[in-house]
Amino acid sequence: MSETSKIATVLTDAGIRNAVSIKGSKGLTKGFLNDSRIPALTAYEYRGYIISAWARPEFTNGSTSVGIVYKRGGFGSIIQVHRVEGELFETKEQAEQHGLGLCKEWIDKQVRVQGDDEGAKRLA
Repeated sequence: MSETSKIATVLTDAGIRNAVSIKGSKGLTKGFLNDSRIPALTAYEYRGYIISAWARPEFTNGSTSVGIVYKRGGFGSIIQVHRVEGELFETKEQAEQHGLGLCKEWIDKQVRVQGDDEGAKRLA
């Protein structure tokens, strides 16, 4: 299975619809999710997970990075599996990129742990 693929389902439980996928750089598929109930949100598919990030404005001059990891569930559902908050950044773009990086790091760690478990089973 490829590390990236188009987003076939959308986050309907969160009220997000009208997904459009674009093959992006850095091994990610980019989907723009938009609905009248929430501002536009950019989502990516990475190693079978869907990730999104945003910059949470703070009272000080800057934004905190926030990332969320989802996985596909049964019947086309999307389930949140991890939420991470990062550091304070001067710009919204820096915070968003950091949030995506945190999501990717968490996924990479999960894949390594699963790979270690499968290797141990083969040796047993």
